[in-house]
Amino acid sequence: MKVVLSTLNAKYIHSSLALAYLEGACCSDSWEIETLEFTINDNLDYILTSLYRSKPDVLCFSTYIWNIEEILSLCQDFKKVSPECLIILGGPEVSYDSAQVLQEHSSIDYIVRKEGEITLRQLLEQIFLQKGVEEVKGITYRYQGQIRENPDQPLIPELGFLPSPFKRDFTPYKNRVVYYESSRGCPFNCSYCLSSTVRGVRFFPMDRVKKELKHLLEYELREIKLVDRTFNCNEKRAREIMQFIVEQGSSTKVHLEICADILSDEFIEFIGKLPPDIFNFEIGIQSTCPEALQAVHRVSNWETLRRNILQLRSFNNIHLHLDLIAGLPYESYTRFQESFNNVFSLQPHMLQLGFLKLLKGSEIYRQRHEHGYRFQERSPYQVLANNYISYDEIIKLQQIEELLNRYYNKDIVPATIAYGINTVYQGNAFTFFEDFAFYWEENELYGRGHRRVREYDILLDFLNCRWPERKREWNELVKFDFLHQNLPHPFPQSIKRFELDATRDLLNTCLQDESFLASLPDVLPEDRRGIRKYVHLEHFIFNLLSFTLLEKPWPLIFIYHPVKKKAMDVVNETGDKLF
Repeated sequence: MKVVLSTLNAKYIHSSLALAYLEGACCSDSWEIETLEFTINDNLDYILTSLYRSKPDVLCFSTYIWNIEEILSLCQDFKKVSPECLIILGGPEVSYDSAQVLQEHSSIDYIVRKEGEITLRQLLEQIFLQKGVEEVKGITYRYQGQIRENPDQPLIPELGFLPSPFKRDFTPYKNRVVYYESSRGCPFNCSYCLSSTVRGVRFFPMDRVKKELKHLLEYELREIKLVDRTFNCNEKRAREIMQFIVEQGSSTKVHLEICADILSDEFIEFIGKLPPDIFNFEIGIQSTCPEALQAVHRVSNWETLRRNILQLRSFNNIHLHLDLIAGLPYESYTRFQESFNNVFSLQPHMLQLGFLKLLKGSEIYRQRHEHGYRFQERSPYQVLANNYISYDEIIKLQQIEELLNRYYNKDIVPATIAYGINTVYQGNAFTFFEDFAFYWEENELYGRGHRRVREYDILLDFLNCRWPERKREWNELVKFDFLHQNLPHPFPQSIKRFELDATRDLLNTCLQDESFLASLPDVLPEDRRGIRKYVHLEHFIFNLLSFTLLEKPWPLIFIYHPVKKKAMDVVNETGDKLF
């Protein structure tokens, strides 16, 4: 018997943790297992061909909101070309309405609900032995023209008994994100999250966690993303794992989801002493509206949260990713502006503006009529409107989200945004992005592909249009941001430049100066011709330190990293670092 485990990841750089566990749990001498991972961007004909050529007797899919539509289409087509193959679906997207899924999709034979390691293995054993599945808990299936739902499978009490999926060679994952879990479950009960349907937290044994992480960190992966819902719910355990990761000395980034308002002073002090550029923290704030938080059973103290995050931000050693959710109960468009500004004021490295999704099985889904929710019928079931926010306002927030991702989260214009919001928009970040969104809509800029250099032109045109009396400041700020974040080829058309002849002469003089060359970072080439590719001199008529206009042009030299292609340093003509 040939068993194929498959899924469609959201991106190529992602990997499937579910398939890794299922493969380990279902390994047997009685059948052959093959794992095939694809992405939602792959051509469905290509996926269908690959699955067909693998010749499975049993085809299993792991389903989520981002891949359910494509998988259902694949199942329908695959059954036509391989009618004898049994198709099994599992994952959160089919666990909570499994009977309906089978009713609507005749190509699917079985659904494995919730945790699948034990259930799928038992089901495969019965299929291999050609026996009935009446005693297999946690499945929904067809029997004599009827759809049956067996009782739920109990949660796996001892996670350490699961075979480890992290003992294999991870060399092919060097440039990808590997997902990892040191626990399952969540201590909180947020009504929009499926984790709230299972109470309590179960932990993998610490010795196993360390062995697996040590193995993964040896491969210098792009990122290890822990999917623990609240990594620091057990602070002593969290600290031990983080300290162990630091001791491995790997260059791999490690992403953790934490709850910031339960951080103790001791843990914060520990975080402050961590080496930089190892950990990324994702912190779900979601809202600062007390009524909205109470409605979704999310207990949070904004002042404690604010104080702790500002403390973490001051350390400058952790990449901070903060989350907001639009569309929560009782939070209007106007009140959401306040949540946005509150969170933006913390200056996260990334601010994700997400939208509530009415997930099947969640409490908020069951309460959808109480709050007048209108949402997408297809995945990802995103909110369209409710009693508190209109679809027009949701559209506006989606437009703001796009600009937030383009300009703030990609960090392409940090100086311009900071100056614009603090100086011109009087600290109101939401109004800045809202105004920018109106400009994009007025000029029909949405729905088009824009190259990075064009994004700088658009921003400068917007600022000049809205605040023409500050044209010189805007020009110099956008110019500085562009040069700081990009090698200057090509140069944005809207940006004005000064003293071009003098610029070339002065840069040549600097590159002939041995003391200047000695001050350059070691990562640059040793010869002058090689160095010339990664240094750029530009004159400014605006002092970026004091934010004042200058009487004569000010030369700044940008020194670029040969690999990252961003400025490492900005110096004057004598090599003194200024930024």
